[in-house]
Amino acid sequence: MNRIKHFAVGSLAFLLMGSIAAPLYAQLPSHLRDYQLTQRKAAGDVVGPMFNGWTANADGSVTMLFGFVNRNREEIVDIPLGPNNFITPAQFDGAQPTHFPVYSRRGFVGNQERGAFAVTLPADMAGTEVVWTLNHAGHKYEIPGRATSTAYEMSAGARALGSLAPAIRFERDGAESNDREGIMAAKVTASVGSPVNLSAYIQDRGTRALYPENEMDLYPLGTEWIMHQGPAIPDFEVAMISGRDRGVEGMSEGSTNGWTPVQTEATFWEPGEYIIRLRVDNFSAPDSQFDNVCCWSNAYVPVTVTP
Repeated sequence: MNRIKHFAVGSLAFLLMGSIAAPLYAQLPSHLRDYQLTQRKAAGDVVGPMFNGWTANADGSVTMLFGFVNRNREEIVDIPLGPNNFITPAQFDGAQPTHFPVYSRRGFVGNQERGAFAVTLPADMAGTEVVWTLNHAGHKYEIPGRATSTAYEMSAGARALGSLAPAIRFERDGAESNDREGIMAAKVTASVGSPVNLSAYIQDRGTRALYPENEMDLYPLGTEWIMHQGPAIPDFEVAMISGRDRGVEGMSEGSTNGWTPVQTEATFWEPGEYIIRLRVDNFSAPDSQFDNVCCWSNAYVPVTVTP
């Protein structure tokens, strides 16, 4: 069979498969169309919580990492804290996002958002199950976080070429975040329609001097400002800068003792209470990748917006 005939036969088979699959999908009972392997809808599809893993801490406590998936192709979903978005035990409720964007990333992650938040259970609660529940569009999903399976256990140690989760501070000499649970900044006050400055300091914590095969001592950090909770999406002057876009020069500009200032302007269009998440990543390093749940840290900025 020559190439033209082979291509024609293959194209016909593909078209026939498509023409058969669509009617078969339409014939499925509605409850079977909800499975994760079915076609994604533009809107009204599943928004599901995800458990990304757990880390054992030196003091016997356990940190659990959570993310989510919004399977809609177009619909950005907001689910306020309450009966449709809650965590048990109640002492951990409130850390989760209420805003669920649509993601179309490459690689294994795809439409997932990993590590949106984390909670730490004290040593005497290390065996407790933490359950996040989301209800949306007639779908109810509960995901349990458990520190019982080594398959979900993660390490906070250095990666193959020395990468570690970056450090974040809101004051140069203030409290520091170097994990996904993060720290909370002092509250910022803004008014509707008036830009407000959001700023922080970031630092690469990699131990790459111990790995002579590294070509670089410093891999520039990336930053992204993300609405975590709030009534309406704000406009960010610059929401995301990858490490490759920032470059080493961007990391050294204004740096002191390895700490680099970063900032953006946010404009809010509806009054209310917001939390903005700052994610700082080391994805420009060859041993750090979002797919592998390494290496980034979170920090959070509460904002009160008045009319």
